[in-house]
Amino acid sequence: MRKRLITLRFRTSKEAAEFLSFVSKAADNVIVEQSGTSVKLIIPEFSKDARKDYAKLLALVKQWRLSRQSPRKGVFKHSVTMLLSVAKLKVGIPVSAIVELLQLKGYRAKLAGVFIETNADFESTLRVVEEFSERYAETMELDAAPLVKRLAAVLATAYNRSIDEVVEALKGAGLVKENEEERLMLAVNYADALARAPNELRRCVNARFKSVLGKGSRGRGASNSSREGGAEQAHAEVERRGPHTS
Repeated sequence: MRKRLITLRFRTSKEAAEFLSFVSKAADNVIVEQSGTSVKLIIPEFSKDARKDYAKLLALVKQWRLSRQSPRKGVFKHSVTMLLSVAKLKVGIPVSAIVELLQLKGYRAKLAGVFIETNADFESTLRVVEEFSERYAETMELDAAPLVKRLAAVLATAYNRSIDEVVEALKGAGLVKENEEERLMLAVNYADALARAPNELRRCVNARFKSVLGKGSRGRGASNSSREGGAEQAHAEVERRGPHTS
């Protein structure tokens, strides 16, 4: 059987390289060549399953186009396999948490089989995946149930807060509690905690902000009182001594 060839052209050489990296990890028995923004995928003559390999390559190309090209009805379809393949992950992550994060960031998103359907483009979704993986790695140090770690990482990523801040807010709101072994556990089910947590986190942050402002105001007040007291003392000293004459 003769070799099969697929030729593709991308917007940038970087995008072409990312596609080649994805294909190299996802498909065997394929020779890849890149020249600038142009890519060639070659299934050699000696391939035992040439038809199967060719069909798999076409499916990978389709996945890429669904994720990168201007979407129908404003929705991209990002292959979960492709996202996790391209992303630089600190640790493995629960896929459904990506959807939760996109929604918290104001995007429409849902998990549809092996795809994430969202109005967030590939770069935005990839950034969310990588940031979440980094925060999720930080929760590995917590003595907490897996769902507590997940919730803390989701909220820390969505609202750019530290894991410690989020955990304190969750505990203060009664959404997380310690068991007899002092391990952090959810006090309500995960869906309820996720729905209530954003407001509780904002309330906690606002309270801290007001506390800082209050301390600043008291400090300025004390400083003003000190200056006013000093001025009064200086004025009394001038009056006691009387006007200066030469």
